[in-house]
Amino acid sequence: MLIETVVLFAFMSSDNSTARCSVDEIELGLCEAGGDPGLAIGGHQQQPGSQPPAPEAPAPPGPPGGHTQPIVGPSPGTAPETPAGPSGEPGGWQCLDPAQQVIGSTCLTDPTPDPDPEPSAEPEPGAQPPAIPPITAYDVAVFVPAPAAPTIEPFGVAIARAPMNVAVSAASQTVGGELFGLPMSVTFTPELLTIDYGDGTVAEVAQAAPTWEQLGQEQLSPTATSHTYAERGTAAVSVDVSYSAVVDFGPWGVHPVGGYVVAEGPATDVRIYEKQSYLVAQTCAENPSGPGC
Repeated sequence: MLIETVVLFAFMSSDNSTARCSVDEIELGLCEAGGDPGLAIGGHQQQPGSQPPAPEAPAPPGPPGGHTQPIVGPSPGTAPETPAGPSGEPGGWQCLDPAQQVIGSTCLTDPTPDPDPEPSAEPEPGAQPPAIPPITAYDVAVFVPAPAAPTIEPFGVAIARAPMNVAVSAASQTVGGELFGLPMSVTFTPELLTIDYGDGTVAEVAQAAPTWEQLGQEQLSPTATSHTYAERGTAAVSVDVSYSAVVDFGPWGVHPVGGYVVAEGPATDVRIYEKQSYLVAQTCAENPSGPGC
């Protein structure tokens, strides 16, 4: 038989200081000499009458430049311990090192559960419909679209005793929000235009207010929204849009809104000029200082 003896060579540094690592620590891979004079391990010496030792499995690589971290795992011949989950009871996730071995029962980076999905818009079977009271214009007034300022023709001014035109762009709009604690969308449809021409004249028009170009008409021609001022000066013109509305609560149905929802438009100042005609012998291009030029 061969008898094998492990020969260890230990030497001290030149200043007679003790080694930093013990023999057991180095064999277990828990400490490295780091190149300093300390402890060195020699080879094996075989003697007759002994069996050669089984080769040791290489330790997993540790972090560069530092000490290797011991792997805590089950002892040979024993069942591995089931790590605890987030509640502290067994059966949760396992924390593994790069070598796929259990390193403990508590994970330092516990997995974050997925957030709860958004609730479905469909009511659950057997759910009672909410009590939705009659909806008035006051309930949805906060959602009404902002009105647009009117377009004044011709060129933002008016001429006394000649038709001027007021054009307004108003269209159906849908706005989302919450009403009575329930998600909903409300659709506004323009029904009536109320035009205040600023000289005491107010007109209500149950149709659109297009421009002369959109109507295919010549300038200074009358339209459904035109007005003629009697005197020169300044007038403040405003347009209010009255909308009908319906509220859609999704699975709880569509509900009409009682009355009109009115969007009050801003006032626009209009300068009114006076047109005068003269019988002259020459045009203003020929005589710039002539009458009316």
